Amino acid sequence: MPVRFVSRLMLVLALVGVVPVLLLGGLSFRANRDELHRLVGGLQTQSATELARSCRQLVLTGVDNLRLAAEYLQLEKLEPAEVSEVLSIPLRQLGALNLLVLVDAQGHAIAPAVFISEGGGHRQPVTDASLALFSRQAPVNDALSTGAAIGPPYRMPEMSGGRVALAVRAGEDASRLLLAELSLSELGRQVEELAGEDGLAFIVDAQGVPVATANGPGTLSEEQRALVAEGLSRGSPVVRTVRDADGAEFLAAFAPVPELGWGAVVGRRASVAFAPAEHMRRSTFFWALMALAATGVLGLVLARGVSQPVARLSAGVAALAEGRYGERVPEEGRDELGLLARSFNHMAGELQRRDAELRRWSEELQQRVDERTRQLREAQDQIARTRRMAALGSLSAGIAHELNNPLTGILGLLSLSRDEVPATSAVGQSLTMALEQARRMAGIIRELGQMAEQERAGAGRPLDPAQPVRAALHEVREELQSRGVTLSCELGEQVPRVLGHADQLQKVVTNLLQNALTAMPSGGTLSVGLAAVDGDAVCLSVKDTGKGIPETMRERIFDPFFTTKDEPGRVGLGLSVAHRIVEAHHGRIRVESEAGQGTTITIILPAASAEAHLA
Repeated sequence: MPVRFVSRLMLVLALVGVVPVLLLGGLSFRANRDELHRLVGGLQTQSATELARSCRQLVLTGVDNLRLAAEYLQLEKLEPAEVSEVLSIPLRQLGALNLLVLVDAQGHAIAPAVFISEGGGHRQPVTDASLALFSRQAPVNDALSTGAAIGPPYRMPEMSGGRVALAVRAGEDASRLLLAELSLSELGRQVEELAGEDGLAFIVDAQGVPVATANGPGTLSEEQRALVAEGLSRGSPVVRTVRDADGAEFLAAFAPVPELGWGAVVGRRASVAFAPAEHMRRSTFFWALMALAATGVLGLVLARGVSQPVARLSAGVAALAEGRYGERVPEEGRDELGLLARSFNHMAGELQRRDAELRRWSEELQQRVDERTRQLREAQDQIARTRRMAALGSLSAGIAHELNNPLTGILGLLSLSRDEVPATSAVGQSLTMALEQARRMAGIIRELGQMAEQERAGAGRPLDPAQPVRAALHEVREELQSRGVTLSCELGEQVPRVLGHADQLQKVVTNLLQNALTAMPSGGTLSVGLAAVDGDAVCLSVKDTGKGIPETMRERIFDPFFTTKDEPGRVGLGLSVAHRIVEAHHGRIRVESEAGQGTTITIILPAASAEAHLA
């Protein structure tokens, strides 16, 4: 073989063997770096989110503790001379508070501020300068209008840790406020733990000013400020590489602090985060050199034309290993290599056929298993709920029967006793309050009795389902206006009739509407819809834009006396009664809700012409 041909063959083999390795190595390096950016950035986002959650919990817990102290100490009844001694009690108990002071509506101290000057624990020292700064940062006007307020965080020069001023109303007296300075030194400790020796962590306020920092003087670089500005404007996590004031590169994540408008940033040095990618790049160059050497040896051995057919067969085998069974190799010649190529193609065809059959069987089996599992889970949930509600209904009937007669006597005695004393006297007022509570108990017992009577009711009669819906809307129309709730009502015209009791169905809709209104104390949108479902059923939906139901409570919302409402007088029977009425009408009820996103309750009832119950 001439030397020139061998040289050209070696060059071609070198290009074929080395260039793909380099190209694949470069692509692998970039893909690996991107994946590391996603994974490490995700971990940093989780850390930043946890830090933001800790920051929010620290501040809001401080507000709650301050509000509890103001309520229990009855500060509105204290004389100025008594204030300092009383405030020293919660100051000693709440280790995160630097000082407490009671002020009037103009922000003037009613009594001297109470504090421990030397600090200790999580407390920070209190000086004349810190007191002056605290008085300027205290959110007095906001607390007077809202009842509780959080001021902007601040730091004292030459002192570690940030601080924030809190303010709440002092009990029922709206002209007095209880102010407190909350120490953020605990956040500083968490920031230092997250940063470690070579990491990055800090917390900023709504203006991007550092509140707590680690591994630095607290001055942000231009790139760090850009990350904070983007995160604060978007109000969602942001991940990017930034350089600090010393030029060190970090993979940093920003997470917003809910309800406070602050932000938390946690980062890791880029050299550590992307170390595996750099190792892969070095390995790529090493294996590229190895491939070059191997190509040279292989070219000398297979220079007479053996290397090309073998290389094609090797590529075919690699394709099979990757699952690409449609790949085939050329069947050239009648020699041993040609026979090997034909045998390989036959094997690849068989593998492709069997793989297709296995995939088809696997998909079909998975679909069947998923469908059966879903049906079984729904059936189990329905049976468990029905049994639980039946047991609770029997218990409710017994309780209502045993308590109704004694309570009737109590109501009569209270009414007679109240009529015999002046209504404005202390005894008369107490009897009036007792009578109101007894009547409330009678209402609860009446609803318990109705839960048991619903099962004994007959099948009912065919009726227009829109009738009880309109009656329920008319019943709550005044409450809709008083709460500022916008009503969106869509009642279909071609809705089939249902078999049931109009008064019971009206009670179901009324309970759902009242629950929705309770969830929107500051107004919102209430959507009511009624439509046919395939001609065999009727779908009623009630949707609100309230605070929603947490996932941990959704399994219990149909239990009697369980309620997520904060309003007094709510006993937790509305959804329980609605569930039993829907079950008695052979329907089903479904709740879809997310915390902060509102709640949608859907009821499916069979049409009057449909014989089967809804499962």
